[in-house]
Amino acid sequence: MKKTMLCLLIASTMLVACNQKPKEFKTYSYEDKRCFIVTCDEEFLPGGDDLAVENSLSLQWPARGFFPPDVEAELLLRTFGDSTATSFSQAADRWLSNTWLYEDDMSRFHIQPLDSIGNREHYTYAKMENKITRDSNLVTMLITTESFAAYAAHGLYTTEYVVMDLDTKNIVHLNDLVDTAQLGEVIIRAIEDLEVNKDTRDCMFDEYRTAGRVAVPRDFYIDSTRSVIYLVFQQYDITPYACGIQHVALPIFWLSKHIPLTPYCKELFGPGCSLD
Repeated sequence: MKKTMLCLLIASTMLVACNQKPKEFKTYSYEDKRCFIVTCDEEFLPGGDDLAVENSLSLQWPARGFFPPDVEAELLLRTFGDSTATSFSQAADRWLSNTWLYEDDMSRFHIQPLDSIGNREHYTYAKMENKITRDSNLVTMLITTESFAAYAAHGLYTTEYVVMDLDTKNIVHLNDLVDTAQLGEVIIRAIEDLEVNKDTRDCMFDEYRTAGRVAVPRDFYIDSTRSVIYLVFQQYDITPYACGIQHVALPIFWLSKHIPLTPYCKELFGPGCSLD
C-alpha cells in the first residue's frame, strides 16, 4: 500500500511539473536613426568646422511593466548609461540625440538635424543593437555598441550582458553568485590553469597576471547548460585592442573548489554543481 501511494505521489508530481507553463516573457522592438551636422564656433576639426554625426538603435526591450521600476531603472542605466531616465522612450531619445563627442561643452556647437548624412567620406557614428536569449528562468540581454570618431585610427565596440531572473524578476549580479572581493585571484588562476582560457592567457598584458591588478568585470553570462560562467573583459581591460573582447570561462564545479558559491548560485545551477 505504501509503495502504491509513493508511486502515485511521484506520478502526480511529475504530471504537475510537466503541465507547468514556462513564465511568460514578452518583448517589443524599437528602431530609430538620427543624423546631424554639428558646427563649431571655432574651426578645430581636422576636416573643417563641421562634422556629420549618425546615431542608430535597433533594440528589443522587455514589455512595459514586466520588471519592477528599480530593475527597469538599472536596465536603462546598463544599456544607455542614463541614470535619470524614467522610461525606455526617454532614454532612447536622449541617446539618439546625444552627439556624445561634444557633450562637455555643447554651448560652442550648433546642431542641425538631417534626413541622412549623404555620401560624406568622414563622419562620426554610434550604433547599438541587442539580442535577447532565454534559458529556462534566465533571460540574457546581449548589448553591442559600435562607434567611430571621424579621422580616428579605428573604431571601438563593446559587448555587454545583463542576466535577468524571471522567478525573482531581478537582475543577476556577480556578487549574487560569489563573493567578488575574493574573485580576482580566482580569475587569474582560471586564466593560467584552464586550457579553455588559453587565448586570453596568450594575449594578456603582463601587468595583469597578478590578482591585485585585475578588476573584476561587471559583465558575465551563463552558457546554455548553466555549467559555466563567462566573465567578459572589454577592449583594453586586460589585453591589447587587436585581441578583442575576452570571455574568461569559470566552470561552476571548478569554481566551487576555489571560492564558496552563494546559496542562490547553488540553487540556480542545481544539485551537483559544487563540492559542498
